[in-house]
Amino acid sequence: MGNKHYLSCEAPICAGDPNPNYKKEVLWYPGEKICQKTPYQKFQKKQIDINYWLKQGKFKNLEKYYTVNDLETKLI
Repeated sequence: MGNKHYLSCEAPICAGDPNPNYKKEVLWYPGEKICQKTPYQKFQKKQIDINYWLKQGKFKNLEKYYTVNDLETKLI
């Protein structure tokens, strides 16, 4: 079963994901696309920060994946 949000958003984690468990189940890796749905949620802002740090060469955990819960609750 595919994620239906991919019809309108190419980001792995989408603020409009119809899956009620997406905040725990969907994985995002640094460098991947970020949902552009506005207003930005906390997890989107953290993803923007991570991708910025990645481009600056200041983010090294490239193999680590994150869920929305990780991005919203952990110090990253």
